Amino acid sequence: MVNLDNLFSRKGQFISATFKTETKPAAIHKGTILEKRTSGVFRAGLSFENLSSVKEAIENGEREEVGSLPFGEWEIYPFTILHTPKGETNKVRYVRLYPTKNASQRIKVLYLVNGTEVTKEQYLNYLTPSEKEKALQGNPRECFNVKHKNILALGEPFNEE
Repeated sequence: MVNLDNLFSRKGQFISATFKTETKPAAIHKGTILEKRTSGVFRAGLSFENLSSVKEAIENGEREEVGSLPFGEWEIYPFTILHTPKGETNKVRYVRLYPTKNASQRIKVLYLVNGTEVTKEQYLNYLTPSEKEKALQGNPRECFNVKHKNILALGEPFNEE
């Protein structure tokens, strides 16, 4: 597992990261291994409620006030969350990462089916209709809660020079 000391020592700074997300395929594709690898520039150590986009959405009535975490508990605020998945006894550590403002220019996603790179369209064909629809909506994410074990690389601070 990637050491998080690099992250803890750079509160609020830009840092490169790569992580994977494993997705459950539709029943017709049972046994197929679906994986997305996301690489980009992120920030960590921010408070969600202090994001300008969150503050604006609250002011405009587009969202409720920020409450407690929707799952788990803070392990090291505001970096890591511990959560015990339903039906399990061991806690899972999540790292909270925030995409940079122009995330679409800085985040790259690689789609893999059984370890082979495919296009996004091909990848989406393996999902359930509801998951495919969610993916096609493409709503920008305010933050990512990434399983620590799924972080493949955590780089040095990023300079926009």
